[in-house]
Amino acid sequence: MSDKPLALTGPGGASQLQDEQVLVDALPYLDTEYNETDRQLARNLVEHECKTFRPTKNYLTHLPVPDYDAFLTPCMLKEMSRMKKKEEMGKLDMSRCELPPPSAVKGVDRKLWAKVLRNAKAQNEHLMLRQINLELMDEYAAENYLQRNKAMEQILTEAEKELRSTRDAIMEIHASRKMAQLKAGDKVKQLEQSWVSMVTNNYKMELENRQMESDNAKQIKRLKLDPAKLEDKEDLEN
Repeated sequence: MSDKPLALTGPGGASQLQDEQVLVDALPYLDTEYNETDRQLARNLVEHECKTFRPTKNYLTHLPVPDYDAFLTPCMLKEMSRMKKKEEMGKLDMSRCELPPPSAVKGVDRKLWAKVLRNAKAQNEHLMLRQINLELMDEYAAENYLQRNKAMEQILTEAEKELRSTRDAIMEIHASRKMAQLKAGDKVKQLEQSWVSMVTNNYKMELENRQMESDNAKQIKRLKLDPAKLEDKEDLEN
């Protein structure tokens, strides 16, 4: 991996990322030494990608402007106003579920007796409907719920099958990426070792050359030879 990445190119002209000469050449399955600078670089690249490929067409222009208040009923508006004021909700009127007899103190009040009678009839009708519903459920609900449970189990089975298929596809992609990166990592390591070996050999050769030059200089000095004449002799031989 190079310590100095190259430029990131893309549509939209020159950008700050291009000016900074940035290239993401990381192999996530091999590289582990990430720091905050690398993370910030990744975020900048994502933001740059989002800006570059931002949608330019509004696909909702043919639709009318939505009326968000169309479903606000007076009751809803009243409740929203109450909640905004943080007022408590009014308690439910449970009087229709009670059958209190008229007070004997007030005497015979025909209107009060009529109200109690209507309440009693309504509750009796409600109890009759509950009884009918219980009988219908006892006769038909069990089979209906079994059929519904089977349908829900079938939907769940298909959903789990699709989920497993998607998960297997994702794992296959990850596996192929991992194998490709490991293969690339081995190649990079081989190239790095080859480069280190060649640099080492060059360094050893340079040391040997310097040692030979030093030995030659000592021999010339010991034999009291003229270096200029030796050079002329070598030129004539060549």
